Amino acid sequence: MTQWLLTCVELKEEQKTYLQDNFPTIRVASIDLLAVSDYEKVTIIYGWSDNLPSLIHFPSLKWVQTLSAGVNYLPLEELAKRDIMVTTTSGIHGHQMTESVLGMLFSYTRNIRESILKQEKHEWGIVNTGTDLVDKRVLIFGTGSIAQQLAKTLQVFGCDVFGINRSGRQVDHFTQTFNYQEGKSRLKTMDIVINLMPGTKETYHYFNDYLFSNMKDGVIFINMGRGTSVSTSDLISHIKTEKIGFAALDVFEEEPLPKDSELWNLQNVLITPHISGATDKYNDRAFTILTDNLIRFMNHEELKNVVDLNLGY
Repeated sequence: MTQWLLTCVELKEEQKTYLQDNFPTIRVASIDLLAVSDYEKVTIIYGWSDNLPSLIHFPSLKWVQTLSAGVNYLPLEELAKRDIMVTTTSGIHGHQMTESVLGMLFSYTRNIRESILKQEKHEWGIVNTGTDLVDKRVLIFGTGSIAQQLAKTLQVFGCDVFGINRSGRQVDHFTQTFNYQEGKSRLKTMDIVINLMPGTKETYHYFNDYLFSNMKDGVIFINMGRGTSVSTSDLISHIKTEKIGFAALDVFEEEPLPKDSELWNLQNVLITPHISGATDKYNDRAFTILTDNLIRFMNHEELKNVVDLNLGY
């Protein structure tokens, strides 16, 4: 029986050939070329697009393989009602996001950002003596694959790395992990706080005035999770008072970040345009997950990275 795979991702010619040679019962169709009359035949969607019609047009849809780790942009309630399985590319973001965190930290601790700004003005000398990562206490909200790669790397630089997850279960590469309530009580002892939490109803504005107020004075705050998990107004308030000594932000409540946002003009803020997960190797790594899951799907086996549609991750 032929299964129709609708791809919202531009495939390389060798990838198309691979699918044709290894999955003869799979018919691949691009979103740009799929006829309306063929919507009802689609069994699998690879990636996602704003140009996709309502799911009601895909009565045969059984599985969505996303091109991302987060799924907050999907119609999760409708997918759950239809019992449509969703899988993610979780596991392919760790290296590049870890490197991004290191870049952000070094831009502040080693005065790289200040040096760049002074270079543009042809000015010599740095006011701040800087610091290093040795013996810094780091708290990471989230202990998934990205957080584990990050924790492992930060340990190399002499950091003491702690993690927070729902249950407080212990995870490799962390000195210790806590549940959410325990983690809040440890905030004042942490030099660096990193958000890697998904965007869900539960995490909406999780980082707010209360949480920021309970952090250590001069804390370094990095957000690479989801923009909706941080209250922008509360964040700005605590940056202005320098309760947050330095904020490195890759994700925002509204993207692109509006030109009139106060964040652009704050001296102790580094902004990157949601690029921490990007790499020239991304699509190849994602394709590997797709093909692995296709084998499992065809053999009626459990797929990798299945999303709990009720939890949203």
